Amino acid sequence: MGNKFIVEKAMCTCKFGTTPGFLKVTDQKFAHINGKKLIATTMNLGNVFQPPGFTVCKAGYSKSCTPAVVRWSGAFEKVKINRIAALLTEKSKGTCAAGCPDCIEFITPGQIALPGAMQMKEATNVFQGDMDPVGESLALNENQITSLTRIIMK
Repeated sequence: MGNKFIVEKAMCTCKFGTTPGFLKVTDQKFAHINGKKLIATTMNLGNVFQPPGFTVCKAGYSKSCTPAVVRWSGAFEKVKINRIAALLTEKSKGTCAAGCPDCIEFITPGQIALPGAMQMKEATNVFQGDMDPVGESLALNENQITSLTRIIMK
């Protein structure tokens, strides 16, 4: 796994749960990355998963899972939100009050890859046409423009 930051709707799993859940960011509403996704921090505590919990908790005895995250480990400490909350990464793990230390892990960071200018320049002409159906593709070369001009002028 890399060091991507965790954002809202990251997929999580618990060692004692039976199904994955999705992270809800509840501790802050202003720090976004990857478009408009809220970034998760170490202050995102309590029952912060959708659906609520990981279905059934197998820590000790079988019951409905209602996680209560009491702390996160493995956070990126070089950046702080509100001067106290470190950013969660793919390597971060959560401790649940009902489970054991570091029983909650991330399956996906929740980020979506968005193509940028470099990816557009490197895309093949055909693929780039699919990405830019209007036809203002960066991949149009002089020969294509000349050919289009001849067709239009006829």
